Amino acid sequence: MELLKSNMYRFPWSGNDNPIGWLEVTDKCNTYCRGCYRINGMQGHKSLEQIKEEINLLKKWRNCDNISIAGGEPLIHPNILEIVAHIRSLKMKPLILTNAIKLYDNRQLVVDLKKAGAVGFTFHIDSEQQRPHWKGKTEQDLFELRQYYADMVHDVGGLFASFGMTVYPGNLHMVPEMVSWANKNIDRVHGLVLIGFRNAVMEGDFDYYANGQKVDLRTSYVADSDAESYLTSADIYAKIKEYFPHYETSAYMGGSQVHDKLTWLVSAQLGAKGKMYGSAGKKVMELFQTIHHLQHGTYVIYSPSNKIPKIAFALGLFDKGVRQTHAQFWKEVLRNPMRLFQPMYVQSIGIIQGPDLLEDGRVDMCESCPDMTVWDGKLVHSCRMDEWRLYGSYVQPQPREAAEGALIEAAAIPVNGREPSPN
Repeated sequence: MELLKSNMYRFPWSGNDNPIGWLEVTDKCNTYCRGCYRINGMQGHKSLEQIKEEINLLKKWRNCDNISIAGGEPLIHPNILEIVAHIRSLKMKPLILTNAIKLYDNRQLVVDLKKAGAVGFTFHIDSEQQRPHWKGKTEQDLFELRQYYADMVHDVGGLFASFGMTVYPGNLHMVPEMVSWANKNIDRVHGLVLIGFRNAVMEGDFDYYANGQKVDLRTSYVADSDAESYLTSADIYAKIKEYFPHYETSAYMGGSQVHDKLTWLVSAQLGAKGKMYGSAGKKVMELFQTIHHLQHGTYVIYSPSNKIPKIAFALGLFDKGVRQTHAQFWKEVLRNPMRLFQPMYVQSIGIIQGPDLLEDGRVDMCESCPDMTVWDGKLVHSCRMDEWRLYGSYVQPQPREAAEGALIEAAAIPVNGREPSPN
């Protein structure tokens, strides 16, 4: 299927009605990831009082179903269990975004976090991390570590587990391997998050301003070249589609400036252990969001269970993707009748394309950004929060050379494509 907006459901999320609240409890981290947008240790751990204030702001103004607890590395915060419990007490779902170093050989911490109310984890593991004992390992080598955490969380039970990876031109070829590994572990891996690498390039014809003053940009995502930051969400989609005919996207978010940008692509794959059957279509995704909002008053993105009853195939009455999946299921059952008794699962793939700097200096962000966070009592984009921490505002790129030509008089501007009448 061609990657068209008409074939996908546009998430209805907005700034004030969004399933995700992004909470950064610390900027300290116990490793380094190339492409990270946070300066390590600039401010340290936030106090529990400040964190609770930010959680309350997110609940009030974002209408969150989920709070993504991030950093830095959130598991090194001394009050992480209290933070998780407070979020849960407010009837929101605490999800922990972690490099998982603190969880290695520490199953008890997973148990304690679950008892405090955590719904699960998104593990960031890729080859561009300076991970202790795993430095220099390839993406292929790291499947051993990913499997370790997937098995640990599955063993504890009742928790969401997804795995994130930053995608560069140098590891794009490994994306199908990630999908294949996740598919084989569909009973314990709820999803993948694939993030296209982006940076702020200093070699271009731009100056940077904050609060009207020219600044020397010093954020962690500054780079000398854009050689690695041209990957789009469509590129990653195409790489997956090249290897997996069952895969298809069902929902998207656009850009804030460019009409044809796809910043988020989300799929819902359907399958069982050892066999993938297809992907849900846009109607199922719309129904899922609408029913949750009607029932709970919030939109939704994460669920601690990914097992689905086979009665869900009835959704094929109005969803083309489920209808095609149902047909593939019965074809497989005819070849192998034991498939009829296997549990069915849903597994998501989220593809995220970060901000893009346009030729005129505008920055194209994610439409209705799900990852807004709190800085100084206001909501800002988490991927650009260091601009506020360093300069007190967003940084505004400005092309160095003004466009050539004289100012156009108002009377000389064509109206509806027609030249103005002569005087």
